[in-house]
Amino acid sequence: MTSKRIDRNGFSMIELVFVIVILGVLAAVAVPRFVTTRTDAQVAMLRSDIASTLKAIPARVFAENLDPTASTADGFSDWGEWMIDTGGLDRGRWESTGTSIQPIVPASGSTAKVECGSLINLDVTSGNLTFDPTLITGTQTLCTSLRDSYPSDSNRVIPLATTGAVQF
Repeated sequence: MTSKRIDRNGFSMIELVFVIVILGVLAAVAVPRFVTTRTDAQVAMLRSDIASTLKAIPARVFAENLDPTASTADGFSDWGEWMIDTGGLDRGRWESTGTSIQPIVPASGSTAKVECGSLINLDVTSGNLTFDPTLITGTQTLCTSLRDSYPSDSNRVIPLATTGAVQF
């Protein structure tokens, strides 16, 4: 008895179906994790922006002997623009709202943007800089993740106005 040798030039249908099923399961597990990882990275970036800005603003006010109760900082249209400049913030992620700044998020699937709410505010009557994560009002995942990343007692009030400032 002679055995016939069958040469195969490809995969059987069963093998292909199994590969497709395995790839589908991997994709179903991996894709949501990649989305979460991206949001976590964006939240970390915004938190870093906030921390550096909250340190830079008092330093610049003191170094330049600025009056935070003035109507606007010299050379800027409003205090929000000054804060963005002082913090070195990316204008693609932050925008001025007069005396405050807020993170902005691109809306999914369009060129529109979603505002998360004014996070860092300068009260020009008292000269206080306020950071309040409870003011994050956006409902987009990034906005809610940013708000939830701060404990409930994360509010800060930094007095910038001083009495008897040194005049040069």
